[in-house]
Amino acid sequence: MRSLFEQVVECCGLAPAFARKIIQEACERSDVSPPEAMTPADLIRSLPHIRQALGVFLDPGEVALKTAAMRALVKGSWPSMAAVVPPGSNQESRTPQDEPKAKSSS
Repeated sequence: MRSLFEQVVECCGLAPAFARKIIQEACERSDVSPPEAMTPADLIRSLPHIRQALGVFLDPGEVALKTAAMRALVKGSWPSMAAVVPPGSNQESRTPQDEPKAKSSS
């Protein structure tokens, strides 16, 4: 089975050698060393740095997709960690003002 680090590298969608370097550097900035021994908690801790690094090369929508795929890798292990739950996933907190208005047919 591939390591979590290798799976994160694959999620980047960039050239493997390039993605590996980006993820290694993000892990080092997060004090995750060696990155090849990354745990789910290490990934969660590294996500802000990974997101920032990917933002240099990808548009914001792509960064969101890539980091969501990374969160999905560890969702079963750490479902209660804030970084695993996508922002805005709590639909119960919506107010009537958040709902789209229906168009009038008159």
